[in-house]
Amino acid sequence: MTNDSRKQLDVQLKELALLAQRHPQATKERRMALTQLLNTIWLSGKLCRPYSGQFQLLYEDIYEEAVQSLFFYICRDDNISKYDSERGEVITWVNMLLTKRFFPEAIPVIVGQENEISLDKSHIENISSSESISLYEQIIQFIEDDPERIFIKEHIKGHPEANFQAIARRRYSGVSWKDISAEWKIGISSLHNFFQRCVKKFAPTLREYL
Repeated sequence: MTNDSRKQLDVQLKELALLAQRHPQATKERRMALTQLLNTIWLSGKLCRPYSGQFQLLYEDIYEEAVQSLFFYICRDDNISKYDSERGEVITWVNMLLTKRFFPEAIPVIVGQENEISLDKSHIENISSSESISLYEQIIQFIEDDPERIFIKEHIKGHPEANFQAIARRRYSGVSWKDISAEWKIGISSLHNFFQRCVKKFAPTLREYL
């Protein structure tokens, strides 16, 4: 990326962050600005990769968990207002959060998950067993069977194809959020936030089934 391209990116990100800050929480305008902001950050290729070279085969899982948590944080509550445009660029703020907070927080989530059941690395918690692989397979089968069709009915507004079952199927098949976003032309943050809400909503049903 040339210096001019980097400057253009910084200007674009700052404009989107300030636009989101100007709109009240939970408004369509803020959600649109945040979605565009996160997509631009992701596609820029300027997200840092902290502690690269460590954690061997677990690094990509830790990194993906950290980035997802970071994006969720930026969209949640009024956290975007914590960005101060007078102190630096958006990408600097985002990379600081990723390095100092979200990557370290993701390490124990991934490294210590052997006894947890998870559709998406950590989001179905508190279902522990020494036979976690067997239980994991049972969860997958239950979502696939969907006897009451509750998983396929729960979808992103205006995108019936982007239902919980379809997203879960792609995630446990190893498809990245980036590829799912490209497939359906839906923002990564929208997909991730919807999926997290569904996991929380259906966790009691899954626990009851198990």
